[in-house]
Amino acid sequence: MLSGAMPPAAAASSAAGSGSPNAEALRANCAAYPGGATTCSAQVPSFDGTSLDVDVTRPMPGTGDTHPLIVLLHGFGNDKHEWESTSDVADGADKYHWNNHWFAAHGYYVLTYTARGFRDNGPRASYQPSTPAGAAPTCLPPGGSACPPTGTIRVKNKDVEIRDTQWLAALTALAYPDINRNQVAVSGGSYGGGESWLQAAAQAGSEYWSDLPGLPRLRLQVAVPKYPWSDLAYALMPNGHPGGPSLAPVGEPYQGNDLYSSSQGAPDTLGIGNPIGVAKTSYVGGLYSLGTTNGVFDEGSPSPQSNGPEPFTAWLARVDAGEPYTAPGRVDDPMMGQLRTAFSGWHSAYYQPGWRIGRDAGRMPAIFSVSGWTDDLFPPVESFRMFTYLKSLDRDWPVAVAVGDVGHPRAQNPPGAWQAINEQAWRFLQANIAGSRPARTSVTSYPTRCAGATTAADAITAPNPVGLANGKLTVDYKGSVSLAPTSGATDPDAAATDAVAGGNTTPTGAGCRTSTRLIASPADGYTAVSPPLPTEQTLVGIGHVQARYAATPRATAVLAARVWDVPPGGAAVLVSRGVFRFDFTGYDARSGMVKVPLYGNHWTFPTGHRIRLDLAQVDQPTYRPPNTAVAATLDLSATRLELPVWQDSNTSLR
Repeated sequence: MLSGAMPPAAAASSAAGSGSPNAEALRANCAAYPGGATTCSAQVPSFDGTSLDVDVTRPMPGTGDTHPLIVLLHGFGNDKHEWESTSDVADGADKYHWNNHWFAAHGYYVLTYTARGFRDNGPRASYQPSTPAGAAPTCLPPGGSACPPTGTIRVKNKDVEIRDTQWLAALTALAYPDINRNQVAVSGGSYGGGESWLQAAAQAGSEYWSDLPGLPRLRLQVAVPKYPWSDLAYALMPNGHPGGPSLAPVGEPYQGNDLYSSSQGAPDTLGIGNPIGVAKTSYVGGLYSLGTTNGVFDEGSPSPQSNGPEPFTAWLARVDAGEPYTAPGRVDDPMMGQLRTAFSGWHSAYYQPGWRIGRDAGRMPAIFSVSGWTDDLFPPVESFRMFTYLKSLDRDWPVAVAVGDVGHPRAQNPPGAWQAINEQAWRFLQANIAGSRPARTSVTSYPTRCAGATTAADAITAPNPVGLANGKLTVDYKGSVSLAPTSGATDPDAAATDAVAGGNTTPTGAGCRTSTRLIASPADGYTAVSPPLPTEQTLVGIGHVQARYAATPRATAVLAARVWDVPPGGAAVLVSRGVFRFDFTGYDARSGMVKVPLYGNHWTFPTGHRIRLDLAQVDQPTYRPPNTAVAATLDLSATRLELPVWQDSNTSLR
């Protein structure tokens, strides 16, 4: 037994024997904060003995005799204060009418806690109450005492952080008997959004969401993930290959055909089927730096997760070393294979068997997922693939999606869009908290604008992601190009458009990155500009770039795309981007047609504007460039851009 670990059986026994004292701790240290909400704070052990910092906000007086419970989960590097507020308004955007004060005023118990492995630095915004900060992990700062196998960051491993939330929710229900044990909801953003999807999968796969010795049994009715992942391997290293709900024949490459379901692999697998993708360098590096600054990663402890050690620093070093990731015959490098299966099977909702189990048992938790068109970390495909998959299992699965200019950078997060989305989410929650109900749900999209307000009246709604568009805009670009493995390395727009490094490059906001150039040098890759648009065209959906390609005999290649709106006489505005990684070890042919899926957008190209397309192998620091020793040169021709548009017509430009 590793030092500091508590065997699950011993932890369960301890909870059963001393559950009342631990529950009583959640009732003891309570205070009324400005705005009228009462919050109780405590440091309590989780299922394996890990000490966690917990706040429980009580329902406000006059809100009934029994109450639902909602768990609000913070983002990576944040803490329990993220979703706490002294008013319903909070930040006026993401947290507007979606915080502990709002839910307490509407009769909910609210559980917020700092995830294992992270330091709580206290309130970070003026609207957050000054609830006491809990103890930091014992191995902080880096270089301090040896870290025990408990209390370290496991990146939402389903055997660890997922159980933490279930344990603390059940302990809260033990502390407060007026909680309705059949009315539980979870929500959170980013890190908490990925967990929210995993919690919904856990409920689908079992009669009880939380069923732990000595603690009340709970049922989860609703999950509201915000700017989440559903396939962490793909989100951090997108490969650009299509996905879908069907399994490939044994021994054959995964033959997905849906760009709205692009994925690491097929459902019900450990992310097997598509090649390993291209690392999002700036985001992966930034997240690792944030984790080591404000917490501590696990470095390979075998307990308590069941999939074996997870050495996060070693994994990052292997990703940074780059290709080849796979040997001929589609045999993964051992460490990359370990990362693929761990991030898919233990950290991602898309691959959980619970969805099919729940469908067969008539158990379908309701999910309202929010994604950002301009979110370069977790773009809308992370919600779309789940919507598509769950609707393929049962067309009446109560899953809905809202998409807008929200989430991680480059998103501008306009208050009007968030207020409209949160109102939708609130209505959805209230409709399902007493018991999720089968429904013909929808996808709603809000536009991206560089200036001006966004309101509920701007929304477009459809029965599925593809249905947001009524027509298609096609642009055929002339000529051919040869892209060397270093093409794009000198492009100044690469750094300027990066979500992390680019910053607010224009006064119009973080979501509107601009470029003053229209042409590129040969070393910068391929740039082409369409004729002026004869009529206004509104992109709403993912879209793709396609080209005929031929590759020299090397192991890999990358095709990164950027799409711009070029006004007459003005700076081009970045509309969308995407990436595709070729793996010639058995996944991709050396010649053929390639489709590069874009992240998508809801964006209006006015009459007279032109559309610029950039193609290169290097788009750094957004993506890791290919290793030149193993990267092929790509010869491209017949380049085409296809965009789904709201207008009920098909338009072609040449």
